[in-house]
Order: sequence, then structure tokens, then C-alpha cells
Amino acid sequence: MSFIAFFAFSQGAVIWVFISEIFPNDVRAKGQTFGSLTHWVMAAIITFCFPALTEMLGGGGTFLIFALFMILQLVYVLKFMPETKGRSLEDMGQTINLH
Repeated sequence: MSFIAFFAFSQGAVIWVFISEIFPNDVRAKGQTFGSLTHWVMAAIITFCFPALTEMLGGGGTFLIFALFMILQLVYVLKFMPETKGRSLEDMGQTINLH
């Protein structure tokens, strides 16, 4: 349940806003496409691996692993991802040079 709770108020909702804000205007469409593709491929991998992990580790062990990954993701976001709140798309494009 902790994994579901952490996911619901973090990566689950924020990813769609973040990928639309992080890319400069001239590459935004390609960036959003790549971000969406990556998101859905990883979601499919997790979905296909879940039954095997649950069989090997049980429900609690599986969700503990996912909760630990969410904590690692939170640390990564806090340490490396830029804050986009209150910043214009043009400002983000100047701050992050992706190409």
C-alpha cells in the first residue's frame, strides 16, 4: 500500500506535467514522445514482472521493493531534477540545453 500511496502523489501524476515543461519549444514534441514511450515501456515491464515477483517474494516483499524504488526515485528527483514551478517554458528552455 505504501508503494501505491507514494506513486499516486508523485511520479504517477507529475510525470505528465514534467515532460511537457522540461523540453525547449523546438524539441518539445520529440521530447514528450520519448518521455511517454519510456514511461509506457517501463510500466509494461513492471506489469509483466509483477506476477513472477509476487510468486517468488510474496505480496509484501514485492511491494517493499517497489516502495524502495519510489524512495530512490524521490531522492533522484530532489537531487537532480530542476524545479519548474513558477517558471515559463522559455525560461526552462534557456536553463536546460538538451541539444
